[in-house]
Order: sequence, then structure tokens, then C-alpha cells
Amino acid sequence: MDNGKWFCSKCRESRVRQLEEKLEAALLQIQELKELNASLEEKLRAATVGDAAQPIVQAPTARKPILVIGDSIVRHVGNVNKHMDVVCLPGIRTEQLRRYVENRDLGTPDTVIIHVGTNDLRRRNTDLVMGDMGDLVMKAQEKFPKAKIYISGILRRRGIPWRRVDVVNRMYEWVAQRRNVFFVDPNSWLRDGDFGRDGLHLNRSGSTKLGELFSRIGGPKLPATGS
Repeated sequence: MDNGKWFCSKCRESRVRQLEEKLEAALLQIQELKELNASLEEKLRAATVGDAAQPIVQAPTARKPILVIGDSIVRHVGNVNKHMDVVCLPGIRTEQLRRYVENRDLGTPDTVIIHVGTNDLRRRNTDLVMGDMGDLVMKAQEKFPKAKIYISGILRRRGIPWRRVDVVNRMYEWVAQRRNVFFVDPNSWLRDGDFGRDGLHLNRSGSTKLGELFSRIGGPKLPATGS
């Protein structure tokens, strides 16, 4: 290959890389807008019932063996198992969830499943995301010293580059190993048809599957709601 062709080839490769970077940045911006829109919709729904100041939370009433705590993805997973408490905090980030866990009475569950991180992906530095998860897990271990603790991986969903999700999930798995807790990746349980029209949140099928996964890791002998 002569120098002219080699130079043109390198130019094309450089241009492709630039376009890929711009595309990834655009996808992240789209994700931010979708999350903002979802958050505004949540506030609007809350305002219609006269409680706009409060987050939408399915807080524990009677204490149950399994506690699931996280962002809007976990909203309906408790419908699968009557032995599962669900605390759903739409739009919450990992560092905010750590403070929530620190300051709330969440009982003494046997199993705690943490699902959070999607709203952290707008942060460019994934090391910070990993650090926040490490701090959250440490706080959960202090709060629930006898509980088995699981980190649930971030879902691959529309608007988020899969490779970015995979990087963060590998970091979460590393945190779990270092802190002597458990990591579970729910992506192998879900498919595209398990997401709603927005491509961001789970539909009934997806929530059921995620709830079944959480029920299994929380205690396979626990009966489901319908039994």
C-alpha cells in the first residue's frame, strides 16, 4: 500500500472513531433526557394525588425476609412474592441510596437486594460509580449485619451503550467479591420484549421475571404470592 492510500485509510479510521464517540455521547444525552422526563412524570403523578413532595416508595409495612431496594426498575417486582418488601425510589442514584439506607429503619431482613446505578451512568468516570457502590454496600453491611446482600446488575436497555453497562456490571461484580457479598446479573433473565414502550422500564412480564429471580436468590423455598 502506497503512502497516499495508507494515509486515507488512517483518516477514515480516525473519522469512524470520532463518529462512534459522538454517537455514544448523543445516546447518553438522550438517556439523560428520558430519565428526566420519567422523573417529571413521576412527580406529576404524585402531584395528582396530593403528595408531590414525597418520593414514590413502596415502603415496608410488615417486616419480610427479603428486602429489595432500588430505582424505578424494582417498582412491581414484589407482586411475585408475598415474602418480599420493595422500596422503590425513582431516579435515585447510588450515593443517594446510601444516605437513604443510613437514615431509614428498614427492619432486619434475611436477604437484601440492591438494584441501582442506571441513573449514575451519565457520570463519565465509572471509577466513581464503582466507589459509590462500594460505599453503599459497606453501609448495607453495617445496617444489616446478619443479612445476605446482593448487588443486582444494571439492565441493558434502550439509550445506554451495552458496553458501558457491561463495564459497570463487571465493576459491581468486583465490588461484590471484595466486600464478600453476592452479585447477580439479571440481563440473562430478560429479553427485549420484557421492556415497556419507552425501552427503559420493565413491563409486567419483565417485572415478573425480575421478581422471580429475586425470589430465587432470596430464598428458593419461599412460596410465591399465588401459592
